Amino acid sequence: MFQTLHRSLRRLFLLVSPCVAALLLGLFGGGAQAGEFTNFMGITLVDIPAGNFQMGSCKVTADINKQNKKRAFLGQPLLAATCPEGNVKVNDNETPQHTVHVSAFQMGKTLITLGQFKRYATASGATRGSSGWNLINDDFRKYNAFGDNAPVVQVSWQEAKEFVEWLNKNKPASDRGTYRLPSEAEWEYACRAGGNHTYCGSNNPDAVAWYDGNNNGHQQPVGLKAPNAWGLYGMSGNVWQWVEDAYHDSYRGAPTDGSAWIDNSTQVFSGEPEGSHNKRERPGASHVMRVNMASKQEQSMEETKRELQEQQEYDAATRALSGSSWRRDTTTARVLRGGSWKFTAEFARATARLGASPGNWYYGNGFRIVRSLPR
Repeated sequence: MFQTLHRSLRRLFLLVSPCVAALLLGLFGGGAQAGEFTNFMGITLVDIPAGNFQMGSCKVTADINKQNKKRAFLGQPLLAATCPEGNVKVNDNETPQHTVHVSAFQMGKTLITLGQFKRYATASGATRGSSGWNLINDDFRKYNAFGDNAPVVQVSWQEAKEFVEWLNKNKPASDRGTYRLPSEAEWEYACRAGGNHTYCGSNNPDAVAWYDGNNNGHQQPVGLKAPNAWGLYGMSGNVWQWVEDAYHDSYRGAPTDGSAWIDNSTQVFSGEPEGSHNKRERPGASHVMRVNMASKQEQSMEETKRELQEQQEYDAATRALSGSSWRRDTTTARVLRGGSWKFTAEFARATARLGASPGNWYYGNGFRIVRSLPR
């Protein structure tokens, strides 16, 4: 009876009132179905069960049409040529949709918060990243000025990796798990939590996500929106989340066992200045992202203007460090998931994805961790 009441409350409040949903689902045990583990740094991780799911979006792309012509000529089975529901927002890099099996693991209940990152920085002495940047600089403090319970931002993929490496080296002997970044498949599987919502836990972005239509001009404290069915908060929106995988333009050839996809990746121009690893300061709010839209015309004028402005900021910061000399460095891109407070709700969809240089420290980038279960 209690479980039936809980499911009814979830369906009702996620559709009607996001704020009330977060409160009442917490009172009635929202997210309590899964087991939890809190580690020596105070990071709580939630049990994610093993299972299969459909990863990505269904869309008949130009590439699929081309492949089907070849397959028809050879007498081979055709790739999916129709989709049950048309979705004009689907991007080609979310295709083809494919079945993935994911083994059980644990995922951070929330994004890594500023408070947790500060404890790590203090304990590890990690005031500089591996690239030699001054990690806790003026810009880091500026964009992390919204309380210890807000997600930490201005963290690169490389710095997120250093965080999990430090956890593994310094965890107590009683902790037999292994910390890491999630694979992209694990991330989407945990986001969907056994469902098929547009966003991570709801078809209503306001129920589960902070995005450009409801934010207060910066990242928000974790846990204020409703969790998904597995008790994970903030999988959609608030800040972008790094995953382990290298970026690929599509899922063609992607692994189906839930592991991270590293081989045959898409290369991107990192925009890194020549000799930047010897610099004492990193550029401030700069970033370069590879955004694969179904069509450039689908972007709003505001988003296009914002993208151009941020590219100009990046260019200016880079030239300030190294004059007019650039090194066109082709660095393996890494995947970002979940969207952020500064982007439209489209980017907070369960299937939306971006690629960025692993050294990208954009002020909307954060991360959450996973823990492989001890065997």
